[in-house]
Amino acid sequence: MQPPDNFTYLIFVDHLLHTPEKPFCFDASCDCHEDDVLIFQVSPHVLDGLMTPDEATDLVMGKGI
Repeated sequence: MQPPDNFTYLIFVDHLLHTPEKPFCFDASCDCHEDDVLIFQVSPHVLDGLMTPDEATDLVMGKGI
C-alpha cells in the first residue's frame, strides 16, 4: 500500500517584519510601536488630512488601516 500523495510540504521562512513601506509590525511587544521617530513620521499624514487620528493609531499599533 502506498502512502497518500494528497498533502503539501510547508517550509517556514522568517518574514521581514519591518520594511520602509511598513515600519510597524504586528508584534505588540516590538519596540517599533514605541519608536518616537517612526511615530513622528506618521503625524504629518494626520495633519494633512490623509489619515484620521484613529487610523494613525491603528497603523502605529501594527493593525494597518
